[in-house]
Amino acid sequence: MDGSYAGTLISLPHQQVYLDFEDMRAALSRLRVEQREALLLVAAQGMSYEEAAEVCGVAVGTVKSRVNRARHRLAELLGITDDPEIGPDSVTKAALTELSLGPPA
Repeated sequence: MDGSYAGTLISLPHQQVYLDFEDMRAALSRLRVEQREALLLVAAQGMSYEEAAEVCGVAVGTVKSRVNRARHRLAELLGITDDPEIGPDSVTKAALTELSLGPPA
């Protein structure tokens, strides 16, 4: 009645989400094929490292390494230096989750 609930609702501008998506798509296209595949299987498809390793036909450690390197390269390509810069969209958050923004392992 007093509008307090309505005040908690937000709607993000669609233009920024579209631009963020395009930036992410362009950055993904610049990753090495193996890194992109591993990252998309784990982050976008929600597969475990073990499942992704089976799909890729490589060891689990190889998938972990590829995902880690892909996350670091994406952060570099997108100019992300800190977690608050990741933004509100779930695609970017999923791709960069568990990213420590130091040098790749």
